[in-house]
Amino acid sequence: VQVGTSHQEQRIVGYITCTHLHAIEGDASVRCEQLDLLLQWGAEFRRNTARSAAQEKGVEDQVAFDVILGDLNFDNCSSEDKLEQQHSVFTQYRDPCRLGPGEDKPWALGTLLDTSGLYDEEVSSPESLQKVMENEEGRKEYLVFPASKNHCPSQKGRKIPLKGNGRRIDYILYREEGLRADWKV
Repeated sequence: VQVGTSHQEQRIVGYITCTHLHAIEGDASVRCEQLDLLLQWGAEFRRNTARSAAQEKGVEDQVAFDVILGDLNFDNCSSEDKLEQQHSVFTQYRDPCRLGPGEDKPWALGTLLDTSGLYDEEVSSPESLQKVMENEEGRKEYLVFPASKNHCPSQKGRKIPLKGNGRRIDYILYREEGLRADWKV
């Protein structure tokens, strides 16, 4: 998107990539291939649409932001998602919720709801869902957690973890490289 023009007639642009990766468990190689294509196609799009200094009398585009967002269908804490956790997308883009492969920051919350509770009154509206997500016990009741975590039964018969914040499969990643140094991410 073009978000403006500088005083030097440079286009100020941003790149937004929205995706939804393959969802079937055990298909890590398919998701990694999709991430490879996402990076490849994004680079091709930037090359094909960018105004370079050579093309436009020394005036090239200024990039304000470059983000990838969407349902990637893997999480950073599940042992079964190790292949995706190591993907190069995380060296090119930054995940603000991630400490490193296999570990999220303590405040990061899961985004995958347990389907057995989707129609419960407690999560039937945006306001009530927000209230549940702001409460640790509510999160334990309604989020899906990595299978590798220790679990105990809940009041409603669902298995809940002894610790953790749920499977975070929805991401917002951003690139710092290539942005103007005086613009804050």
